[in-house]
Amino acid sequence: MKKYLILAGGWIVTVVGGLLTPIPLPLPFPLGIMMFLVGCAILTTHSKMFRRWMQHLRHRNSWLSHGLEKLTKRAPNRVKTMVELTRPVALGRHARMRARRGEEGV
Repeated sequence: MKKYLILAGGWIVTVVGGLLTPIPLPLPFPLGIMMFLVGCAILTTHSKMFRRWMQHLRHRNSWLSHGLEKLTKRAPNRVKTMVELTRPVALGRHARMRARRGEEGV
């Protein structure tokens, strides 16, 4: 039951952050983006499916991956952990291994 409450809270924070992102607020930091990243961090640590989806998304969009890497220099530790857990290195290695198998079979 506790895990489902944490996942529900993570989704709520992620959705609210996504909705607040395009709204200009007079704050010294982008509140919507930070809420979105904290929600993603919660979901990444508690959901294997979300973590894999984030890895796949970062593997397909290198600009997103580089942006997250740059953003984590000033982000909370939880967000830094999320970025480390979702590095697409394993997916790239797996794709290279599949490509080599395809070359050997030809």
